[in-house]
Parts: sequence; structure tokens; C-alpha cells
Amino acid sequence: MSAPNPQHPDEHRLGACAYLLHMLLQRAEQQQPGMLDALIRSVTADRDGAQAQGLADPRTAGVFDEALRMLQLANDQLRAQTRP
Repeated sequence: MSAPNPQHPDEHRLGACAYLLHMLLQRAEQQQPGMLDALIRSVTADRDGAQAQGLADPRTAGVFDEALRMLQLANDQLRAQTRP
């Protein structure tokens, strides 16, 4: 019998979620080319809309910025892998 896993700190859990999301986004892009570009455009439009309506605060802006960073990283890495 194995010992129960100790509770991981939130930092590890968030890192694991980001890693899995990254992998899933790349696989989805391979099956549906252009999906990441479409998501980047959608997040950018949502961010710009929130700012235009005065709904963006520093926390909200940080969420949009991180989502865009993650999408762009997944996109860039996938493109680098597929270049000859």
C-alpha cells in the first residue's frame, strides 16, 4: 500500500494546471489549426471591451495579460516545433 499523497502547496497545483492547459491547448491547435490565434483575438477583444467599459481593474487586467501570455507561449512553442 502506498502512503497518501500530502497536500501540495497551491503553487504546485497552479503550476500543474498551467502545464496541463498548455499541453491541451497545443493538442487542440494541432487538431484544429488556427484555434490559438482565434483565442488570442477573442481574449484581446474581451480585454479591450472591459477597458472601454471601465470594467478593468488591475486584477482583471492581470488575468487578461496572463491568459494572453499563456496562449502566445503555447502558440509560439508549437510553431517552433513544426518549423523545419
